[in-house]
Amino acid sequence: MSPSPEPGSGGAAARRSLRRELPWLVLAVAFLVVLLHANAPEVWFWFGALLVLLLWRSLACRGRIRAALEAQGELAPTSSTSGSVGGGPG
Repeated sequence: MSPSPEPGSGGAAARRSLRRELPWLVLAVAFLVVLLHANAPEVWFWFGALLVLLLWRSLACRGRIRAALEAQGELAPTSSTSGSVGGGPG
């Protein structure tokens, strides 16, 4: 009998997300290599480009993992309109 995956583990979603992010990680490493070989005026441009790329992809990756976990029912959906319509108790 094979063990079933635990309902609380998001391992499959994380693996799919990492596989999707692999080309972007390679691009980030390429930016880092360019950054290390850049002249003084170019360093800040390439450093900024690297930071923007890493921030953008990390936010996208976290959003995809959160959406996959919500779809599996392992994470409560987040909503900005939660609560009662009429306001507080009164």
